[in-house]
Amino acid sequence: MYIQTQLNKGQSLVEVVVAVGVVMLLVTGLIVGSTASIKGSEFSVAKSRALKYSQEGIEISRSLRDQSWATFASRSGLWCLAKDGTWTQASGSCPINIDATFTRGVTFTWDGLNNRMSVTASVTWNDGNGIHTSQLVTYFTQWK
Repeated sequence: MYIQTQLNKGQSLVEVVVAVGVVMLLVTGLIVGSTASIKGSEFSVAKSRALKYSQEGIEISRSLRDQSWATFASRSGLWCLAKDGTWTQASGSCPINIDATFTRGVTFTWDGLNNRMSVTASVTWNDGNGIHTSQLVTYFTQWK
């Protein structure tokens, strides 16, 4: 009888160790899954904000065109567009100018063949996983 009792105690200890191991694996899986979900959510929020800032860049460009075609048509190359709507001609690349995270640049390219201006609004950000860009392209003509 004594030997049987000792074996039962050892078996219970093995069961507890296995159960703790299984629980640790489950908890680790939940933590990894939650972390990936949070990172994905943060990226989606940043991407959505970048798209909004790109659309805003196109709309501010449209407003510039509507105010004065001559001023609009004289634009060429890369221009930085701050959050407050201030334009600055770029010499290379735009500095971080929106919410200390995003850079927004608008590139104007005249298409003389079709008599229109190509406008590309690009918003770039770095989230630790690399550099990401949201880019929209449209064409403007002198419609007035």
